[in-house]
Amino acid sequence: MSLKILYAFQGTGNGHVARARDLVPRLSAYADVDVLMSGTQSDLKLDFQIKYRCHGLTMVYSSNGTVSYWQSFLRNKPLRFIRDILFLPVKVYDAVFIDFEAVASYACLLRSIPSLQLSHQAAFLSRNTPRPEKRIWHWEWVISNMSRSKFAIGFHFDNYDKFILPPIIRQEIRTLKLEDKGHYTVYLPSFSVENIVSFTRQFKSYRFELFSRVKSQEIYGNTTVKPIDVSNYLESFRTCTGLICGAGFEAPAEALFCGKKLLISPIKGQYEQSSNAAAASLIGVAVFASLDENGTTVWQEFLRSRQRRNIDFPDYADALVNRLVSNVKRGRDYDDITSLQVW
Repeated sequence: MSLKILYAFQGTGNGHVARARDLVPRLSAYADVDVLMSGTQSDLKLDFQIKYRCHGLTMVYSSNGTVSYWQSFLRNKPLRFIRDILFLPVKVYDAVFIDFEAVASYACLLRSIPSLQLSHQAAFLSRNTPRPEKRIWHWEWVISNMSRSKFAIGFHFDNYDKFILPPIIRQEIRTLKLEDKGHYTVYLPSFSVENIVSFTRQFKSYRFELFSRVKSQEIYGNTTVKPIDVSNYLESFRTCTGLICGAGFEAPAEALFCGKKLLISPIKGQYEQSSNAAAASLIGVAVFASLDENGTTVWQEFLRSRQRRNIDFPDYADALVNRLVSNVKRGRDYDDITSLQVW
C-alpha cells in the first residue's frame, strides 16, 4: 500500500513555492502526495495540483518596504484560520511535511500527530544561526511558534547546527547556461516600482531589469520593468552580472550558487530577513537598508566592485527525499538525517 503524505507550504513567499516545486514531484515518485498551500502572494506558478487552499497567516508590506502591522492584522482571518485547523483531515496521512505553514502545523498539534518542519525558518530553532545584533523577542517567538512541529530540518547558507542542511537549488537553476550580458536583475517586491525606478535613474551607466507585478513591459531610462514570469526571470538571471533582491533565502542562495554578484535588502521590520542579512554579510554579501543616501553609497560600491562569491551547494534533494520516506516507512524520527553527508 502506497504511503500518503501531506505536503503543506506557505504560498506567500517565492522561496517556499520554489522548494515545493522541487520537492513535491520528487516525493510523488515514492508516495501519494496531497498539497496544501496557504496564502496567494507568490509570483511563481505551480506544476502540480493543490488539494487544500487556506488563507493561513501572512505579513503585509507598505510601498517603502516596511512591514505594515495594521494591514497584516486586518487581512488575517482568525475565525477562518481556526476553522481550517479543525477541518483539515491530517489523520488520513502517514506523514505530514510542512514548510512554515501554520494550518497543517496546528492541525497536527491539536491531534497529537507528529509532523516534520522542512523549512528555512526551522534553522532558527538553533541558537547558533546568525541573528541581527539586536534580537527581538516577539519575532523570535513568532518564528519558533508560527509553524510548530515535533521534528525539524532547516536550510541555511552554512552548517550552523546538525539539523541544518544546505539550500535546495532547484534544477531550473542548476541547468542554466550562465552568461554575463552586463545588466543587473532586480527583484524587490516590497518596494514600489516608482521608488525603484527613481532610485536606479542615478546610476546612468548601468542597466537594470526590474521584475514587478505589472501587466506589460515598460522602459524607464536605464531600467526595464518586466512582468513577473518564471521563464523571463530565469533568462534575465542567467545573463545578468548580478542580482539585487530582498533578503529572503532562496534567491540569494541561487545567486551564490551561480557565482553572480549579490546585493540584498532586508525588509524593515522583518526579523527573519534581518537575520538572513546578518548571515549573508558573514560570507561577504553586500547589504543595503533603504533607497536613500546611504543606499546610494552601498549601490555605488556594489556596482563598481568585481567581488562575487561562488558556493557549490550540493545536489542532494533526491537523497533527502529518499531518506525522509525511509524514515516514515521504518518508523524512525522524521528528522533523522545522520546518513546525509552534504557539507
